[in-house]
Formats: sequence, structure tokens, C-alpha cells
Amino acid sequence: MTYHIDRLVSEHQGRGRCIGKSYARPPWNETWSHEAAIENVIYVRETPRSIALAAIDGGKVLGIALGIRQRRHAGPFIYLNELSVLPEAQGAGIRTALLSAVFETASAEGCNSVWLISKRDGELSEFYRRCGFAVGDSLALYSKSN
Repeated sequence: MTYHIDRLVSEHQGRGRCIGKSYARPPWNETWSHEAAIENVIYVRETPRSIALAAIDGGKVLGIALGIRQRRHAGPFIYLNELSVLPEAQGAGIRTALLSAVFETASAEGCNSVWLISKRDGELSEFYRRCGFAVGDSLALYSKSN
């Protein structure tokens, strides 16, 4: 498999499929419609100051990283909304390459950190820890349904 990391544009085929297929598996086990996945990609990609990257192989999207630049009291940072890799492309270093590209972009644009929300335990947690992320002990994720 030969892939390269590039900016994600609307012409890239499979950008929604990447989210749908990766979230359908553990630990998420979520069912995404194609329309919902595409809407999520478009929303982040069209947000001012967003980062939208893709791992591309022969025109096919194998993985995506979507983030939005924000600012806090400690300076600018990137909130990483999505980091998804097709199940059949996992294990080829794509997730690591995309995350490295996010870090490079963050550094080039003066951001001092990257934040994300993920499962506290399991394979993804281990991956993020290997990449230098730490689990915050002072923050909680709050959610309320209508």
C-alpha cells in the first residue's frame, strides 16, 4: 500500500465511507449513514481555520484527520474532531502518519497543543498514549440529550 497525506477536498471519494466504516467497529459500534458522515466532514472542512487531511492511495481515501484551530488562555491549539482509518487499511501506519501531519500543521501554525476526545481505555487509548497524549484528570465530558 502506497499512500500520501494531502489536504482533504470535496473531490476526494470515500471521505464519508471512512468515518462510517471505522465507527461501525469496536470500540464505537456506531451506525453512521453516508449522509451524516459526509455532513460531518463538510462541516469541519468548511469551518474557518479548520484542518482537513487525508491519506490517499490511488485517489481513494484510506483515512482522514479533521480538526479546528481554537484559542484558550494558554494559546492556540487544535481540537481534533476526527481521526478515522478504513478497517482494511489499519495497521499500515496511516493513523500515525495522519496524526504526525496534524502535529506538523499545529506547529507550523503556532498551536501549542492538540486536544481530542476518545475512549479512556483500550487500543485507541494506548495508541494516543504512545503518541504522547495524556489523559486529563481534571476534565469531564458532559452530554445532555433533547
